[in-house]
Amino acid sequence: MLALLSGERKLGRYTVVLLQKNSNLLYTPSVIQLDTTITNYRLHLRPMHRRYTPATLPSRLVRRVELTQKGGYHCVQLTFVTQDRLYLILATGKLEDFYDDLNAMKVPPPRFSFDEEAARDNIQRLIQFFERSPQ
Repeated sequence: MLALLSGERKLGRYTVVLLQKNSNLLYTPSVIQLDTTITNYRLHLRPMHRRYTPATLPSRLVRRVELTQKGGYHCVQLTFVTQDRLYLILATGKLEDFYDDLNAMKVPPPRFSFDEEAARDNIQRLIQFFERSPQ
């Protein structure tokens, strides 16, 4: 369960799957589902298999949120300030609601301090994990 900070509120909770490129350069869903909580300040991704470490991504690291298609799948593309991209499809819920909640995230007031380096490491860790995971 994600502990909310003072002034933070939950916008939505979803089960998502990342799209990843396979060896044939086709986009396919990963086998690992992520329990995703979106708050007004951050995106929290927790793999359903508890042995994996959750990732928390502050909203200020998300450069753009876009509805798109990859490999025939309707998805949400997250583009980060690092220029990395994640493509997310929903296992449960409505894609438009997920997209709206991601767009509703905002940069928290200055009194909130997220560990910027840890958040950037979380992005890289997610990208690398899903690049290595079997299809």
